Amino acid sequence: MAARPRKRKNKSLEPNLYEKNGYFTYRRPDTKTLHGMGKNKAKAQAAARKLNARLCKDADLVAQVMGTADRTIADACEAFIQERIEDNPKLVEASKKEKIYRVNRINRDLGALPLEGFTTADAADWLSKGFKGDSYKQHRSVLSQILNFSQTKGWSDKNVVTPTLSHDLHHKKERQRLTLDQFRAIYKLADPWFQIAMDLAILTCQGRNEIASMKHSDIREGVLYVIRQKTRNKTDTAYIAIEVTPALQEVINRSLAQPPQSPSIVHRLPSKVYHTTRKNNDWSVKPDYLTREFRKLRDKIQSIRSLHEKAKPTFHEIRSLGGYLMEQAGSQTQEVQALMGHADASMTEHYLSGHDQKWTAARAALVNPRLQKMDQKE
Repeated sequence: MAARPRKRKNKSLEPNLYEKNGYFTYRRPDTKTLHGMGKNKAKAQAAARKLNARLCKDADLVAQVMGTADRTIADACEAFIQERIEDNPKLVEASKKEKIYRVNRINRDLGALPLEGFTTADAADWLSKGFKGDSYKQHRSVLSQILNFSQTKGWSDKNVVTPTLSHDLHHKKERQRLTLDQFRAIYKLADPWFQIAMDLAILTCQGRNEIASMKHSDIREGVLYVIRQKTRNKTDTAYIAIEVTPALQEVINRSLAQPPQSPSIVHRLPSKVYHTTRKNNDWSVKPDYLTREFRKLRDKIQSIRSLHEKAKPTFHEIRSLGGYLMEQAGSQTQEVQALMGHADASMTEHYLSGHDQKWTAARAALVNPRLQKMDQKE
């Protein structure tokens, strides 16, 4: 059936836009609901054109001809997972899992939207309402990668995420830094095997994955060879040769003396040992176990127990504390950066910040201009 002819007063208006008593109303073509557009005709016309471009099935003839009219964000997400995540040999399993989690969130919230109709306003609205802090930055990054990918497929013309804010302006980091006093308090409560893990973390500035992976065989001719798991396929700075100092050697010696014998530097004998399941076991510790053990001990410290959960420091904060203490002892930022395995110095600065207020050295003027002027008059 042909559409009903428009009344004379509405013929000059965009499709689906109506005027009554100087007030404009837009009628959505998909839901038939009415939405007020105010009294400014120019603004109402402009808004109606954008809405029609997104909501009318036959609005984008170019997209239909090019075969992209029906492509949705869900299509891009599905292809992105397969081609840029699953088939990517440079991504470790943990990184794949994290990225797929974020893509699935994007797919769940935005998947039904057409790529051609997705706007910067849509992206900004979704990010600002759904995420804060690091979560905002991470989901924005993945969404941007998906839209860049859709461009390579010819499914969209531009990345509408690019103009959005790169970070949440109003977010303040909640997790507090671990202090040296807190580290010492936790250390006193720890079992010998976990004390070794804490010492390794603060001396080498490595994260839980690297600490759990360290083997005695990684030490050759006075050097401990460490590979940063997260960035091993991205940058050469992930491959770190750490000189075994006397302080580090003392920790390694304690590990060698710690029963049972194990190729892993951090190892423990569980309270319950099942012969069938522990046969030929190296008694190593998983990264998640380090996290849980630290959380259990940390919550016994009054200054930490009183904090809300998101503000409590994690095992990873030992890495940050170690870098900060090195800087305080006189090490240059470049030295800390090399030990942490950072390709970018700004990331090292981030780890070193937040421990205390940094003061910029300055010097007052050598001559008082007022007195100098008086001397000249005399």
